[in-house]
Amino acid sequence: MDKKNLRKFDIRIQSLSNNKHNFSFEFSQKLFDNYSKELDFFDSKGNCEIELIKSEMILDFTFMIDGEVYLKCDRTLKKFKYKLNTSKKILFKFGDKDEEISDEMMVINRNKSIINVSKLIYEFFLLNIPVKRLHPSLKNEDNIDNFVYKTNKTNKVDPRLDLLNNLK
Repeated sequence: MDKKNLRKFDIRIQSLSNNKHNFSFEFSQKLFDNYSKELDFFDSKGNCEIELIKSEMILDFTFMIDGEVYLKCDRTLKKFKYKLNTSKKILFKFGDKDEEISDEMMVINRNKSIINVSKLIYEFFLLNIPVKRLHPSLKNEDNIDNFVYKTNKTNKVDPRLDLLNNLK
């Protein structure tokens, strides 16, 4: 994804009135590949709804991300679809220079007219992908019966040994 495609994630904040505004952005794997080539998930897609409340000194962003991604199980190496639904809030305070105060608050220059939210969508999406990735068929992770392979082979008993079973 080049810079031209990243511009579709721009929000022009200077032209907005001091009020509540809603934005919607669709994203795909191209967005994630733009920031990192070494990702261990694929075919991601989703939608990000942003609610922006603008006031004189603060921009209050609420990100509501709904998406899906294909992951590879850590145990069985099977692919599975993981659905993601998250909400995250971040505040932008107007100041003299750009800096990050905390995970939930950033200072931006008062003269800044555009905020690109692509990096924030990327980070919020990544933070909600589980570290331990288990296929849904492994409901109980300690259950060995569901582990990797199952066989349908039945053990046939030699009919001559049936006489020995009668001795029990």
